[in-house]
Amino acid sequence: MTNEFELIAHNKVQDIYVFLIEMHYRSTHLHMDIEMVYLLSGSLNIMTNNKKIKLRQGDFIVLNSCQLHELHSKNAALLLIFQFSPKIFESFFPKINEVYFDTTPIALKDSEIGKHLLANLLVASQAYFQEEEHFPLLCHGFSSIIMFDLMKLIPHKQMKEETKNQLLLKLERIKRISDYISKNYQQKLLLSDIAKKEALSSTYLSHFFHENFGVTFQEYLNLIRCEKAQYMLIHTENTLLAICEACGFSDVRYLNSSFTRFYGVSPKLFRNQQQSCPNQITVAEQEVINKQYIFSKNQSLKKINQLLQPVYKNY
Repeated sequence: MTNEFELIAHNKVQDIYVFLIEMHYRSTHLHMDIEMVYLLSGSLNIMTNNKKIKLRQGDFIVLNSCQLHELHSKNAALLLIFQFSPKIFESFFPKINEVYFDTTPIALKDSEIGKHLLANLLVASQAYFQEEEHFPLLCHGFSSIIMFDLMKLIPHKQMKEETKNQLLLKLERIKRISDYISKNYQQKLLLSDIAKKEALSSTYLSHFFHENFGVTFQEYLNLIRCEKAQYMLIHTENTLLAICEACGFSDVRYLNSSFTRFYGVSPKLFRNQQQSCPNQITVAEQEVINKQYIFSKNQSLKKINQLLQPVYKNY
């Protein structure tokens, strides 16, 4: 799969997702959140807007909502990624949907505003991983301050009203389609079903889907079903036939072929690997598809605390 529309889960804090990741490769994808990337170590190449951008240690970059991007590091790169939905700011800063940040890396430590942004980014990340009482309030408060710093530090432009409206309509359609698939993947689902709901021809929707999700409708549907199957293989003792029916596959052979394509192993072998090595899940999924490792909450907090020590000395 060359690229995808990523559905970011904000399970811990509404409209915010923070993670520390060791990155080798992340396939081309887009999402509705604004994404801030801070490179802690190593080097990273980002392909976006038909150009290659190279980040070095200490560099920081902003990726806009629905901006296609691909990440690649020849050697492992350690990244702190802070994602937040523009919805956070809409009630008091409605122009957020018109803002488009310049995608150029900057060194945060080269300016006072940059240092201030970095300090707030780290403190917000610390609150996110510590999970102390009322921490979502703290995360949202710092997100507003970070956005204020971004507006001062990062060159940006405002989209024309017509362009903005077209983008918003497209985003709304993408969200409706992805939500519909997530709710109905267990049933027999056809592109024509969605085309009818959207009052579009199947041909137009097929092109729209591939252009905005980066894959065909069937590939995306199979990925959603395989992700559900993967969860059931780990957390239930259901037979392959039961999992096949629960995830919407027409037969076990189709489940086997689709699962092997995305995860590199058959469902049966995948389950055996989990039983013999429970921690294999991250490696099995990420080596085949994305080649990346997301750090645990405790690992992330330890690293953030180390990064904050010199910051606290200066502030």
